[in-house]
Amino acid sequence: MPRQYLLDADGSIPENVNVDALIEANIPLVFPTPMPRQSGMVAVEQEPEQVNGVWKQVWKLEPAPPPEVTE
Repeated sequence: MPRQYLLDADGSIPENVNVDALIEANIPLVFPTPMPRQSGMVAVEQEPEQVNGVWKQVWKLEPAPPPEVTE
């Protein structure tokens, strides 16, 4: 997964973050999206996608691995 900076939930950037340095290093500013939840599945983060000029976090649901059996 490429380097990225995940913004705050409201799309803001903390004051102590140097945005110019992130842009200069070609690190995209990515809007977070809610992690999907579904029984028997796990959410796996994918590479961000650009939608209408805005980078957004992407998730994919995959089947959960079977539980480990301990003896």
